[in-house]
Amino acid sequence: MNIHFQYAIKFVCGKSDGRVLAPGTYWTAINVHNPGAGPVVFQKKFAIALPNEKAGPVSQFFRALLNPDEALEIDREDIFRHAPLQADFLKGFVVIESDIELDVVAVYTAAATDGQVTTLDLERVSPRRLEVGLPDLVPVPNEQGSFCKRRDGILIVTVRNQGSAPAGASVTRVDFGSHGSVDKPTPPLLPGASVDLDFTIPVGCFDPDCEFRIIVDATNAVLESNETNNIASGVCIG
Repeated sequence: MNIHFQYAIKFVCGKSDGRVLAPGTYWTAINVHNPGAGPVVFQKKFAIALPNEKAGPVSQFFRALLNPDEALEIDREDIFRHAPLQADFLKGFVVIESDIELDVVAVYTAAATDGQVTTLDLERVSPRRLEVGLPDLVPVPNEQGSFCKRRDGILIVTVRNQGSAPAGASVTRVDFGSHGSVDKPTPPLLPGASVDLDFTIPVGCFDPDCEFRIIVDATNAVLESNETNNIASGVCIG
């Protein structure tokens, strides 16, 4: 498991006509500081909260970089620019995720209709710790431990996700040495799921035996918990 830190910071931005909050103009400024000794890349997204118990849209993640001891601010203009909804008044959450713990402080101000600031509040936002699982794709032998599972000139390769998170689409490759290699698309796999892929054994591979090597996630498309168990060697006796 990898540990990630997540912050959900409330924002209120724009001009309210009084239907939801008191009439006036509201600002939110979210300050983010990297207290670590190295650079950190974190991601942020924007979730809109709608009135009357309605769920609003959620943006994609946006990435940001902070070097050691650097800080940045996510202000009202940033929120309006990234928000997945165009409106003069927005409420919701900025969600920040990072591999290290950050300093996150939100500053809230509001002005009455005459433009004078009437409220000022600061909130230090504590993180929640997330245990993030990863997939782990492996080739699977038969009950005897052999990877030579064949039928009518076809090599059957079983790929299993033995990790704790879903695996996206990938590519499985069988390398037949001097007889070439074959790639097959592999569908997404839930934790514990497996799929059988058919590979045609090349003509002339049996001389007298056919040796091969199986490589799952051959293009490194999937971030896995273990990248060292993707390769298996096998031989089919001629």
